[in-house]
Amino acid sequence: MTNYKQQVISSGDQIDLDFWRKPEGVRVPDDELNFLLIPDEVESRALFEVARQVHVYQRNHLDNGEAITRALIVTMGGMLPGVLLYDHLVDGRDPGVPKIQFGTIGVSLYKGPGLRYENPRVQHGISIPVSEQTVLLIDDLGDRGGTMDFLVDYVADSGACKVLTLALYMKPAAMNLCPADFFFGETPQDTWIITPRERVETIIKRVPMWKQRGADQAECYRRLVDIIGYPAELVDYYLPRAFTQ
Repeated sequence: MTNYKQQVISSGDQIDLDFWRKPEGVRVPDDELNFLLIPDEVESRALFEVARQVHVYQRNHLDNGEAITRALIVTMGGMLPGVLLYDHLVDGRDPGVPKIQFGTIGVSLYKGPGLRYENPRVQHGISIPVSEQTVLLIDDLGDRGGTMDFLVDYVADSGACKVLTLALYMKPAAMNLCPADFFFGETPQDTWIITPRERVETIIKRVPMWKQRGADQAECYRRLVDIIGYPAELVDYYLPRAFTQ
């Protein structure tokens, strides 16, 4: 049976994408969250699958005027997925499919792992024209669905004729409130997903809490490297800084 510890260090043909469709992450002592570290290659291959979903949509909507013509990357979570998807959706588009213009919109619900703002915060507005366009919103995660639900209305109110959503992973609450039109996998609600773009952020924001709850630096190292699966060199560099905050 495939397990997390094997998969988080796997590469190439050893990666089991079926495992990554419904991973649960791992628990560390004295923390209410599970942690799921997404390897770089897993994210790249997962987004290739999501891109193929979008390709099918584009082919099926060429003749009805609903093909996607704009994509908005939700910062900061959607930045890495958006860059990887650009390659597939623009340079890899089928003949006759319109070129998608990419832009950004900045909004946040989170201060850090498990720490939410009361309401979504727009950090910067829509960077490209979306009036009378079919718009794809790109984010890394649907957690409770609040961000995407808010943004769908926000972009529609800005003149878009249709708004679609894409995320790498979805959680149950988000699936109930605002299910993504395109996504790769699902995780439990209490799983904190550590994508390649937020590995340092999670160390810096979680280690002080573990320290406050009684963990020494060696124990924090054990949790990050031996349990969650962080690369040792990353922890060697950032753990001392996080622990002395």
